[in-house]
Amino acid sequence: MNLKTSLISALTLTFILIFGCKNNDVTTTTSSATVTALTCSSATFSATATAGTAYTGTASVPYTGGNGGAYSTGTAVTSAGVTGLTATLSAGTLATGAGSAVFAITGTPASSGTATFAITLGGQSCTLSLTVVASGSTGGGTTSGSAWSVDTDIDNIVKMAEAFKTSLTSTQVTALQYSYTKAQAQKWSNLPEGLYRGRVGLQTSTFSTTQWTAFYNLMKAATSTITNEGNAEYVGILAADDYLNTIGGGSDYGSGNYYVAFIGTPSTTGLWCLQIGGHHGTIIHTYNGGKMTGGTPSFRSTEPFPSFTLKGVNYNPIQQEHVALAAMLTGLGSAELTTAKRSSAQNDLIAGPQKDSSFPTTKTGVKVGNLTQAQKDLVLAAIKTYTDDLDDKAAAAIYAKYKADIDNTYISYYGTTALATSGDYVLIDGPNVWIEFSMQGGIIVRNANHPHSVWRDRLADYGAN
Repeated sequence: MNLKTSLISALTLTFILIFGCKNNDVTTTTSSATVTALTCSSATFSATATAGTAYTGTASVPYTGGNGGAYSTGTAVTSAGVTGLTATLSAGTLATGAGSAVFAITGTPASSGTATFAITLGGQSCTLSLTVVASGSTGGGTTSGSAWSVDTDIDNIVKMAEAFKTSLTSTQVTALQYSYTKAQAQKWSNLPEGLYRGRVGLQTSTFSTTQWTAFYNLMKAATSTITNEGNAEYVGILAADDYLNTIGGGSDYGSGNYYVAFIGTPSTTGLWCLQIGGHHGTIIHTYNGGKMTGGTPSFRSTEPFPSFTLKGVNYNPIQQEHVALAAMLTGLGSAELTTAKRSSAQNDLIAGPQKDSSFPTTKTGVKVGNLTQAQKDLVLAAIKTYTDDLDDKAAAAIYAKYKADIDNTYISYYGTTALATSGDYVLIDGPNVWIEFSMQGGIIVRNANHPHSVWRDRLADYGAN
């Protein structure tokens, strides 16, 4: 071995001893950032956009399947629909798995409506939709809210609506189908059949077995699959009315006293409303342009409460709402409870049936933005039991909207934090979200609890029409 070879061998051995090169110690760098899915429908925005007003905000867009790669600032994407805005991807590094990417949105929207951006990240694309409110729009209180338009399972909903309609006789179709007006959508009540005859639509007592099946398929498409929420919750409410009929409630009670109406013709492009309503539950879903533009008003009640058994099946509709709201209140400290306590009793719902546009202009109670993260999470958990009544796509998007506004949301209550005594009441009041829960006494089942609850949206009730 010559001197040169010896020196090379010695240096190589020294490098190995010092740096310990092994295959599993080699760090690889990602050549490009990739994701498997980009979900624009669940994006959250930092601020509300107003027509004619300069806008500076961000959109956080969730993704899944991130590979950990870094990405650079993107090229500005010009808005369509409402013009005047651009969205630009901010530089960052993907999580390994799920995460969110931030897009900076700037400009002056030319009009109210929906500004859309065709965005791309990591090989995936989707359409980001920002609602632009008209000048002067306000959510009441200390902050502005906005109307909304979100992705929904519109193809399946329309398919099931048309299948239900096909199952009906011509006379039934006449009772079912209306031209769209907001005034028709506002005809709902929590009163039993004998006390309110103003509901619109086709009465369920006319259904054949086949038509009941088609109706349930439509309801499944329009509501969530989450356990004890959405479809399961409403089925339980119908069963509760049947239960009251069997224990002497009379003909005013029963699942045959509910109504379904198509206000406007079901379509993946046009404006229409699906309304299902009766004594203890009302669904009002508004669709426009293939999007859901309103999932409220949404009324829920049940008697008996908290559970009952009918034909061997146990039901507990709106029990999850009750548990989540009570947990939210009991999670507050003594000083926070003092701030949240209402000055006088609230014995029924402020914005209940036949009380449209009843929102107070001033918010009261404790501001959620002043709470700890754990307390905020309890508020969000309570809100989610209401948004989860929508179909799964819309539920996720509206929950994200309310989550983005959570710091400017307020809680107030009266009575006990357990919400277990007649007269107990709680309100969640945000820029958009409005949720009331009022514990009352039983009507047919005496000496028992009987809750009323309503979810409304300050700016999106009836699809903001």
